[in-house]
Amino acid sequence: MAAPKVRFLTKIYHPNIDKLGRICLDILKDKWSPALQIRTVLLSIQALLSAPNPDDPLSENIAKHWKTNEVEAVETAKEWTRLYASGA
Repeated sequence: MAAPKVRFLTKIYHPNIDKLGRICLDILKDKWSPALQIRTVLLSIQALLSAPNPDDPLSENIAKHWKTNEVEAVETAKEWTRLYASGA
């Protein structure tokens, strides 16, 4: 009946994900309901990845970077994707 434990194993540059891969997402914490499906969880994570919320960060440094220079932060996120998630 508890929320599923979800985290990223791959390093990701995102203000709402910490260095351990934990995700700051309300439905994984206080807004969880057993009626939610895994599809809902995955769609919510996908939405968070597409629209970071630097005002509710897990990573203060990344959130600050996102607020002060979003273009550069997005480029850093793309670089981390190439480095850590490409499988190359």
